[in-house]
Amino acid sequence: MNTTSRKRSPARAPAVERSWVVPALVATVTVAAFLPVLSAGFVNFDDDRVLVRNPYLRLAWPERLRWMWSTFHMGHYQPLTWLSLSIDRALGDWNPAIFHADSLLLHAGAAVVLYALIRELLGIATGQPETTRIRVCAASGALFWAIHPLRVESVAWIAERRDPLSTLFYFLAVLTYVRSVRVGRPQLKSFRLYVLALAWFVLSILSKAWAMSLFVILTILDWYPLGRLPLHPRQWLAPRNKTIWLEKLPFAAIGLTCAVVAWAAQRSSPDTMVTLSRWPLKDRLLQAMYGLCFYPGKTIWPTRLAVLYELPSTIAGLPALYLICIVIVASVAVLAAARMTSSPWLFAVLVCYAVIVAPVLGVAQSGPQFVADRYAYLSCAPFSVLIAAGLLRLRGPAARVIAAAAAIAVAVLAGLTWRQSTFWHDSTTLWAHALDAGRPSYVAHLDYGQALRADGRIDAAIAQYREALALRPDSGNAWYNLANALKAKGDLEGAEAAYRNAIAYLSWKVEAHLNLGNLYYTRRQLGPAIDQYRAATAALDGAAAPDFTPEPYLYLGMALADSGDRDGARRALAVARRYSSTHDRAEAELKRLGG
Repeated sequence: MNTTSRKRSPARAPAVERSWVVPALVATVTVAAFLPVLSAGFVNFDDDRVLVRNPYLRLAWPERLRWMWSTFHMGHYQPLTWLSLSIDRALGDWNPAIFHADSLLLHAGAAVVLYALIRELLGIATGQPETTRIRVCAASGALFWAIHPLRVESVAWIAERRDPLSTLFYFLAVLTYVRSVRVGRPQLKSFRLYVLALAWFVLSILSKAWAMSLFVILTILDWYPLGRLPLHPRQWLAPRNKTIWLEKLPFAAIGLTCAVVAWAAQRSSPDTMVTLSRWPLKDRLLQAMYGLCFYPGKTIWPTRLAVLYELPSTIAGLPALYLICIVIVASVAVLAAARMTSSPWLFAVLVCYAVIVAPVLGVAQSGPQFVADRYAYLSCAPFSVLIAAGLLRLRGPAARVIAAAAAIAVAVLAGLTWRQSTFWHDSTTLWAHALDAGRPSYVAHLDYGQALRADGRIDAAIAQYREALALRPDSGNAWYNLANALKAKGDLEGAEAAYRNAIAYLSWKVEAHLNLGNLYYTRRQLGPAIDQYRAATAALDGAAAPDFTPEPYLYLGMALADSGDRDGARRALAVARRYSSTHDRAEAELKRLGG
């Protein structure tokens, strides 16, 4: 036995080395490129609403888990993402470094799985056993995806945790499926692995809905490089391929269900889905053509990346830029279709990219973004497979030159990613860069103003609010924040006018009524103050529990008491006394009234 063991050990050592050295290198380089995010904090672009001010993440675990699995909060159904964020909160309370480290580790894990997937696909496409050359090319492709600056938004933005979490499961689903089938044959090789692939898929869509089209991607892979479907699509429905289509039914059923749930989640969030009257179909189609070109373009030339490329008010006519995009998309589609059988690798990559990115091209527009760096996170992964395959085909002196160029490209991309990561250090840095890199943006000016005001730079914040209003004069949110800043500066007349404009445009008016009432109360204008407090309490009727605030009742009671309406004051203060945030002060006021 000992002799046998000694003889086998040398044979196993290289295999062990191959099994972990390259993946470890991919993970290490990936983490190194993103190190600046570990010193970043929370930003005021959804991190506050998703995490810091989210009351549901402070519930006891049983109630919190029920909420995670039943909520459409922020327009998403993502129970596993909420669970991931809750675990981070339990590990480090509200230490942003814990959240950032978890996102980075998930991204590095996704890069390692992508490496394994590319390695598997290259081996199948070439019919070669695993070689050092294949491993190097697969690592190059995985690193191109992992350390590209387009990945920074999804990794550095804590509120976008769903991207690395969902993508990790997505890559695992594809990798496991590829290993479960027989290359060139319709039969499965391992039913257990097939079921495991289905499980990874479910975990992916429970993290983010964008995995819904996976059944299409698996069908493309069955065609090439797996060779389970004939090259000519007209032969796909032959009886011998029946088992392949049956395999896709669970993926398709779950994916379509996911699409319905995602639509319902988006519709449930006020002001998230953009109406056709606001953003017509013609503009949506032009946006889709632009988006199809934007992500490959930024992949090739990743400059002026910003946290937000805001949706314009309209697209007048047919600008030259969009006409060029239409021509590019049409030309590429015709070329890929013409070379479908002679260059199946090109067709497969382009179709996979288009299928994955399709749900976020704007046809069903939600949110203020025209395009977004984060939408390239999963959709551009097929390009990494293409790059790895291209490197593998090179031979001779050209291969050495290209390999050197690839190494330089990896170093350049890592440097760009490091720099891009620094812009997420804090909110002021993030929005200053967004305004410098992107087009004029109402949201960027507004959130930059919020960040400046949090830093105590009131005058600079007021200037940003006015810039936001110049772009969108009907923004109740901008008027409200301008009013608060003017009030803090002592410009009460300007604040009063801004509050009134905010009330005219806001759909949720409680805080604006309350703050305007407080402004009148400090001036001892009790009549106007009482009117505003009553308007605030009326707006609270029927409000959901997280939106309810007892402060309007507290201040209404105080104003009524000062005006001489002691019975009305007691009724309002009795409501305020029922809530912990206003209990003590309401109790004191009631004692002052003698009841």
